[in-house]
Amino acid sequence: HEHWPHGRGIFHNKQKTFVNWINEGDHLRIISMEMGGDVKGVFTRLAEGANLITEGVKKVTGEETAFMSHPIFGMITCCPSNIGTGMRGSVHILVPKLIAKIGFAAIDKMCRERNCQARGSSGEHSAVVDRIDVSNWRRIGFPEYMLVNDMIMCANFLAEEEDKLPDEPAEPAP
Repeated sequence: HEHWPHGRGIFHNKQKTFVNWINEGDHLRIISMEMGGDVKGVFTRLAEGANLITEGVKKVTGEETAFMSHPIFGMITCCPSNIGTGMRGSVHILVPKLIAKIGFAAIDKMCRERNCQARGSSGEHSAVVDRIDVSNWRRIGFPEYMLVNDMIMCANFLAEEEDKLPDEPAEPAP
């Protein structure tokens, strides 16, 4: 980070729904995001953007492949936790009753039982208040659609658990 901003940066579309983060943890982090629940739309944008970047790199370099990959392990990345597909699909989910009732560690345990992990909504090691970031933690040996499905199934499970909990009565006004 000593040479910021030279050699790194964040580039995005006008809507800030498609982002390329250059030379942060990985050489290239491709992000597709938006508010709401249109996971298919976000994934479609990600796939189309990644394909355009791949084709552009191949055209500029003249190489047959744009990125290093291994036939068994998948994509080779700078961050060892991303080796494989390199994809971490995540969703922010509002679960204040679940957090209050069982705590973040128990929620993360439930996520891990479903091949996902929980984080604070501002990223790894961030504070947990009323919402969490749920993402797939598997990378090696699994296709992207399966990892996105892990995330969807886990988020739906947590939403159902949140909905089972009773609403707390409103605090009496002072």
